[in-house]
Order: sequence, then structure tokens, then C-alpha cells
Amino acid sequence: MTLRVRLMLGLLVLLAICLGTAGTASALALRSHLTQETDDRLEGAQNLIDTRGVALLTRVVPLLSGVAAQRVITPTEFVVELRQANGTTVTLAGDTAQPATGGRLLAAVPDLDRRIAAGAPFTLVAAGTRYRVVVGALPGGITDLVALPLRPVEATTSRLVAVEAVAAAVVLAVGGVAAWFLLGRGLRPLRDITGTAAAIAAGDLERRVPHGRSRTETDRLAAALNIMLAQIETAFEGRRRSEERLRQFVADASHELRTPLTSVRGYVDMLRQGIVPPSGTNDALRRVQDETRRMSTLVDDLLYLAHLDEARPLKLSAVDLAAIVRDAAADAAAVEPDRPLSVQVPPECQVVGDPDALRQVIGNLLANVRVHTPPGTPATVSLGTAADGDIHLEVLDEGPGLAAADLERIFDRFYRSADGRDRGRGRGGSGLGMSIVAAVVAAHGGGVTATSPPGQGLTVRISLPAP
Repeated sequence: MTLRVRLMLGLLVLLAICLGTAGTASALALRSHLTQETDDRLEGAQNLIDTRGVALLTRVVPLLSGVAAQRVITPTEFVVELRQANGTTVTLAGDTAQPATGGRLLAAVPDLDRRIAAGAPFTLVAAGTRYRVVVGALPGGITDLVALPLRPVEATTSRLVAVEAVAAAVVLAVGGVAAWFLLGRGLRPLRDITGTAAAIAAGDLERRVPHGRSRTETDRLAAALNIMLAQIETAFEGRRRSEERLRQFVADASHELRTPLTSVRGYVDMLRQGIVPPSGTNDALRRVQDETRRMSTLVDDLLYLAHLDEARPLKLSAVDLAAIVRDAAADAAAVEPDRPLSVQVPPECQVVGDPDALRQVIGNLLANVRVHTPPGTPATVSLGTAADGDIHLEVLDEGPGLAAADLERIFDRFYRSADGRDRGRGRGGSGLGMSIVAAVVAAHGGGVTATSPPGQGLTVRISLPAP
């Protein structure tokens, strides 16, 4: 049974209970009201007999037969029974359709003396007919009974119950049809959610649940699901990109390690087979040492990037970035004294960071200038504080710069421009230096950008948050 059917049946059962309760209450109230009116009429008739009809009933009625006495009184639905002291009973039934009871009502009254003393109306069943009865005592030892049949009350109540039953059936039918359509419309978002979930399970991660702007529960559920689906799609896309980067990383690392390993294996084979003459042994060993040093550097860079990817906490402390920049510039000048290097830093510039990581960042930037620009190309290192308090570090060279395609991928791992791939001159890098720069700066909560106007060299700008 679907949720729609269960809800509709529940609503109909609840509506039926409410209608039944209301109908029962109204029928009971009407019956009570009509019974009270009957009691009032009985008490009025009893009072009339007590005050005005005593002489008539005590003198005339005994002289007349029951039929004659019945014709004397005005036709009415009242039934009056008089029991004289000698036990003779006279019945007066004003309603000609009411058969003479022959004193059966008085005879059927239980505990007559208590009823006379109470003087309150009560219900009596005689000959299959229900009466509302009041009994009393008249002078001369006469016991009187005044009764009204309850058939009109019961007929009115039965008609009300029948009318309510028909009305309840109509209301339930109309309510069932209305509930079916209203529940179908109200549960439509749930069907949309089901269809969306099925589509997503089939691979359509861009599918969303349509919803309106109202604040109903289904609209809020649809909005929350759309937010969740967007996050799931983002997570899947991030995982896909991560897997793609991992595959590319493994492929690039394998490629980078294959060349030095091939060289080392070749030189070792040559040495073992005695192909290298004694005069060339030192040169072969030097080449093996160079290739192993290159592989060691590459592995160290890979491990460092892996640690950064794992978001391991850095050893943060207060650092004078100006002193680090000056030291890195001095190291670069010692390696390449012929290159004009301008250093524009304040006497002191405090930041919060990992000093070793920041030294590697500046060293990689200056090494990038040394590797990818012709010897003697001027370069400038500047450090300053922006208006918002952030620290800005710029490394600018006046070399040939980069093409737009190379500039977009400068921070990708193992990416090298066409010039960088030229290893004949021994100037090509591993393609990890700028990746390490971007990763370290991101770990410090900063950002890095690279610009290269045509013919104006390359500018790398680093922004670190204010301490």
C-alpha cells in the first residue's frame, strides 16, 4: 500500500470518526431536548389535573364509561389513567389512534409509591411501546398517571440519524476524492525526489529536485537535498580530479625517474663489462653520482609535496621574512655572481610561518630565474606590506617570459615549458619547483600569481596574510 493510499485512508477514518462523534452528539442532544420538552408537557398536564381537573375526574369520570369519557376530553396524544380507591382503573386516551390500555401502564409501573413520592417523569415500556410517564395521587385515594408516547421523539431522532448518515456518506465520498487529488499534488515533490535519486544512481550527478519558493516541508526537503546533491557532485568531481592528478603524478614521476635510472644502469653495465677505459672510469662514476643526486632531489621534492597534500601542520612561528629574503638573495648571488640581482626589502618584516618552508619558496623562485633565463638577465626581489596589512613578495626577471599557455600551467606538477625541456644545456628543472611554491603558500593561507606581459619577463607575486 502506497503512502498516498495510507494517508487517504487515515484521513477518511479520522473524518468518519469525527462525523460519527458529531452525529451521535447531535442525536443525543436532540433526543435529550425532545425528552425534556415531553417532560415539561407531562408536568404541565399533571399540574392541570391536580389543580383544575380534580372535581371533574372524581365526579364525572366514574359516571361515564371509558369510551364516553374519552370523547368528552379534547383529542390529544396524552394517555391518562385513573385508579380509584376500589382498584377500578379508567383509561383516557385522547389520541383516537391510541388503543385503550386498560390500566396496563399503572400496572407496569415498578415501585409505584416511590414514583408518586418523587413526582418526576420516567420512561416506561408497555406493550412494546415506550412512554414518558409521571404519576401522582389525587384526593379521594385516586392514583393518576399521565403519559406521552415516545414514538414522535424516536421518529424525529431516527430521521436525524438517517439524514446525518447520508450526509456523512456524501462528505466521506467528496473528502476521499479531494484527499486523493490533494495528496497526489502534495506528494509530487516526493515522487520528484525519488525520480532524481534514481537518475543520480544511474549516473546523472547534475540532476536536481525541482521545488518552489514556499516554506512547506517538501520544498525545504527538496532544497536541502539539492544542497546535499551539489556537495556530493563537488565531492565526486574533486575525487575524479584527485584521481586524475594522481594518475598524472605517477606517470610524470615514472617518466622523470626513468631517464636517470636508465643512465645509471647503462653506466653500471658498462663498468661491469669493462667497456669503459680506466681513464674514463672517474667520469662514468661522476655521471652516476650526478644522476643519483638528481633522483634524490626529485624524490625529496615528491615527499615534500606529499606531506603538503596531507595537510600536515607546519611549524609556525614569528619569522622575519626580510632576513630570509636577504639570505636567499645572497645565496643566489654566490651561485651566480654575474647576474644583476636587486633586493628591495624593509629592515624588518614579521610574518607567522614555517621558516624552512619560506626559505624553500624564495629559493625555488630564485632558482627558477637562474634556470629559465639567460645568464646575466637582471632580476628584482621586492618585499612590502599592503594597505590591508598583507605581506607581498615579488620576484621579477627581465627574461623572455612565458607564453599564455605555459603561464596557465606554471604551477602544475612536472610541467615545463618547451625551453625547460631542453636538457642538452643541463638547465632544465624537474617541474616541481613552482608546484612546491604554490603548495607552501597555500599552506600558509596565502596566494600566488604569475604574470608575463609580452617581452617583459615573468613576475611571480606571493601574498601572505598579516601576522
